[in-house]
Amino acid sequence: MSHPIVRIYFDFVDPLSYITSHVLGLRSGSVDETPHATVEWVGFELRPPPAPLTEAVDAIWADRWREARLRVGALQLTLDPPRLIPWTRKAHELHILAGLQGQGENVRVALFEAFFRRGRDIGRVDVLIEIGAAAGLDRTETKAVLDVDRHQADVISAREEAQAFGVTDVPVLSVDGRPVEGFPDPTDLGTLLPGP
Repeated sequence: MSHPIVRIYFDFVDPLSYITSHVLGLRSGSVDETPHATVEWVGFELRPPPAPLTEAVDAIWADRWREARLRVGALQLTLDPPRLIPWTRKAHELHILAGLQGQGENVRVALFEAFFRRGRDIGRVDVLIEIGAAAGLDRTETKAVLDVDRHQADVISAREEAQAFGVTDVPVLSVDGRPVEGFPDPTDLGTLLPGP
């Protein structure tokens, strides 16, 4: 019997995506093999360039943060939005590079932590190089890959494929190509992964 494929569409500046990542807590790469499922994290830029940069006080973002605070419940997560919401294309490019080197999960967790816990600007290449290097990626290679937009087309393509699937917002979860309706309660997220 083949394992189900669970896809999680997310963005690094989305607090609900952060909660999802924290609750699931998978720790083995951008495609996670569990004993009972294959989990793929698919980047979805909420505001791709050239959309103007925005601030956390913008009405749409303020609503997202309000919803996240309601859902965080008993989780011990700090949700203090940074003032500026950066573009995440380069962060998703770094995540793809890291996934190719078996460090996708480490980099994804580090990017979420950098933005949500330390208020770092994850739209800046120098910050991304630091994050990649701390996860074990070669600093020179990471800089070169990000400077030449090596995975930009992959990020754009992932978003287009997600939109064709019906994704308009994140996080969205699907199991074997069937979307999971609504955002599950954080304490119930783990039940989405099939058990023994």
